[in-house]
Amino acid sequence: MPFICTLLARPRRMTLPAVLLLGAVVSGCANSLPPPCPPVRVDSTTATMTKFKDDTSRDLSNVEYQVKIIGFQGECVMDDDEVEVVLDVDFQITSGPAAQAGPMSFYYFAAIPQFFPEPSGKNVFEVQRTLRGGATAPQTLTESNVSITIPLKEKQPAASFDVYLGLQLSDAQLQFNRQRMAR
Repeated sequence: MPFICTLLARPRRMTLPAVLLLGAVVSGCANSLPPPCPPVRVDSTTATMTKFKDDTSRDLSNVEYQVKIIGFQGECVMDDDEVEVVLDVDFQITSGPAAQAGPMSFYYFAAIPQFFPEPSGKNVFEVQRTLRGGATAPQTLTESNVSITIPLKEKQPAASFDVYLGLQLSDAQLQFNRQRMAR
């Protein structure tokens, strides 16, 4: 219905019956709600990443930096055969005592479990920043216009898909998070 509403809302020269029909259709469009977007969730197991300078020591003095997903906002744009989810993802980065001044990068993902194990089921994005040496106060940053396109079958609702956000972790980082959550 929104596709028809868009086409009929364009001004053109019309006869009286066409104007009445247009009024009925447009008023129906105004009263209908747009279809729901796919739900977006932050995976709690991968919402934080702690990077240790030396992977053998989990001591707090060995922390180079920690990254957290602290929020997101976005919208979706529907089409007949796809939905595009566009997000702004908010991160918090904290340099630890073992941080060296210089460039650093981390990776985060947007995954759609319904497409697993296909490669299209997960998009991985890189964020590059520069660290100051030593421990610092947390800094926030936003990655804007992160786009995920989901193909839809005929009459398939966009809300039938789930989108999960998380940080791309090594096996050791994932294990560290799981141990912390178990306490």
